[in-house]
Amino acid sequence: MCLGSLIATGQTSSSQPSSASPNPPGQKPAAPAAKSASTKQMLEESKEVGPDTAVITIKGLCPAAKPKTASGSAAAKPATCETVVTRKQLETVIDTVRPNLPPAQRRTLAQRYTDLLVLANAASKAGVEKDPKVQEELRLSKLQILANSYTRQRQQKDAEVPQADIEKYYQENSAKYEQAKLLRIYIPMVPTEDGKAPDTAATKALAEKIQQRAAAGEDFDQLQKEAFATAKNKGTPPSADVGEHRRGTLSPKQEDAVFGMKAGEISAPLEEASGFYIYKVVSKGAIPLDKVHDEIKAMLGRERFRESMEKLRTSVKPTFNEAYFEAGTPPATAATPAPPAAPSPQAPAAPAASTQPATTPGTPAVPPPAPPQSK
Repeated sequence: MCLGSLIATGQTSSSQPSSASPNPPGQKPAAPAAKSASTKQMLEESKEVGPDTAVITIKGLCPAAKPKTASGSAAAKPATCETVVTRKQLETVIDTVRPNLPPAQRRTLAQRYTDLLVLANAASKAGVEKDPKVQEELRLSKLQILANSYTRQRQQKDAEVPQADIEKYYQENSAKYEQAKLLRIYIPMVPTEDGKAPDTAATKALAEKIQQRAAAGEDFDQLQKEAFATAKNKGTPPSADVGEHRRGTLSPKQEDAVFGMKAGEISAPLEEASGFYIYKVVSKGAIPLDKVHDEIKAMLGRERFRESMEKLRTSVKPTFNEAYFEAGTPPATAATPAPPAAPSPQAPAAPAASTQPATTPGTPAVPPPAPPQSK
């Protein structure tokens, strides 16, 4: 019955293709059904409905609270009553739990929201809100909603990094954005005669010979093929052209060698666990700011947000009773609170919120729409 299941249902539901057989030759195609309106048409029609116009009318749903007369007695229950939800109220719910909901899924959400109102009204009449546990759940839910909302707002604010800060970071960290166009030869480990272990010495000797031939100007792709053949590696030799690499994309040993060379230079064989590598720097240069602008902005935004949260956490100094936390929770000595006067049914599950962007807690579980108008 929760609003979250509605959203999941709405996301997976889609219009099914017609199963009608094609028209016989010569027969005009049948006119489309009047109800199969396009999304564009539904949007146009919805614009004709004013914000204060009723879009859901729930007949028989009366307010839980009974107003009292001047004498203090409860007012007589009207013969009929209804709850009205306007377009503005329903769209507040939609914007909270599922922004940009397709028009075709509004009816499903409206039905689920109606179920939610009916259950909440029944719970209120049954006195569920008087249950101390329910009251604590409501208090904690409010705290969670406030914390989530503040976190999202803080993250959005910190993500707006000034352009001057982006340019300053780029200039002060120019080495991070250096890149080199590379050729590479990989010499896999040569197996020993018994084939049970790699022969590091033989592999190194092979790598040194190939490096000398590469430095003499021989073709890197041809040398790569020979390296695999000599090492008796049955795999397909990789291309020697490995494109552009920036700092942080190679192992530390390879990165130090590559970015320590000038364009045109060839490295010595670099040993790794899987074999030896030989690099040639074809060209070097800095990545333009416009290519890494968004990357820097996002990184600075995350750092600003982290600092904001850390500053907030360190602004308070909680202390904890070690006798309680180290020894475990002692048996409660206080009197157990008296149960509610009338038995209360279990509260219905709160509607789940729609999934939000990543990095922050989700939207509140129960949307805070404007209260429905009751007649």
